[in-house]
Amino acid sequence: MTKKYVKNRALTKKINSRLFPMLAANGITTIYGLAKSLDENAGSLSKIKRGLSDWTIEQLDKIKNIHGISMDMLFGFDPKNKAELESKPLKFRRIPVLGYADCGSPAANWYDNAERIIDLADAAVLVNPFMLIAKGDSMRPYINPGDKLVCSEHTEKIKDNTAVVAVFKSMPDTLEANAKLISWDRRNKLITLYSINTKYPPTNHHENEFVKIYKVNRIIRDVK
Repeated sequence: MTKKYVKNRALTKKINSRLFPMLAANGITTIYGLAKSLDENAGSLSKIKRGLSDWTIEQLDKIKNIHGISMDMLFGFDPKNKAELESKPLKFRRIPVLGYADCGSPAANWYDNAERIIDLADAAVLVNPFMLIAKGDSMRPYINPGDKLVCSEHTEKIKDNTAVVAVFKSMPDTLEANAKLISWDRRNKLITLYSINTKYPPTNHHENEFVKIYKVNRIIRDVK
C-alpha cells in the first residue's frame, strides 16, 4: 500500500521539536505566554503545538522578530560564533555559481554555464559543490529570494525535511530544478517535495523522474 503523506504536519513536528525548547530557554514556557508575546490566539497556537495545525509564514516571522529564533536556527543553519571562527583557520575552495533555483514552480534550464567563481570557506569536504541563487517565495522564511544555496552531491542518505535542489527529467535537452524540502519513501521509490509556504501544495514523484537530487548544505543570506 502506498504511503500517504501529510507533509506540512511532518514539518510542523520538526519545527516544534526545536522551537519550544528554545522558547523555554528564553523564558516563554507556556502557550499563553507565547500567544501574548505574539498577539496570537492561544487556542490556535495550542493546536499547532499538538501537531493539529501548521505554522504560517507570518507567525514564524513574528517569532523571529520578537524572540530572535529564525528558521535558519530551527533547521541547523546557525552561523558559527565568532570565537569558534577565530579559533581555527578558514579553508577556502573555489566553487562555481551556476544559476538560479526556483523556490516556486520548477525552473527550466536552471543549469546555466558558470559565469562566476567564488571562494567559499569550509567547503573542502563537499562533493562537487556549486552555488545557486534562490528565486520565488515558496520556502520563505527559511529560504528567501536572493539567498545563495551551497549545494553538493550527497554521499549518504538524505534525511526527511532536508532542503534539496531536485533536478527533473523533462523535455529533451532540458532540465528543471526546484528548491524544496524532501520526504523520501525509499521502499516504494517515491519522493515528495514540499514547501514551507502552504499556498504551494506538495508534489509526489517517482525516483525515475529525477536526473539528480542535490543537498543544500548551506544558506548564505546577505545582511540588509
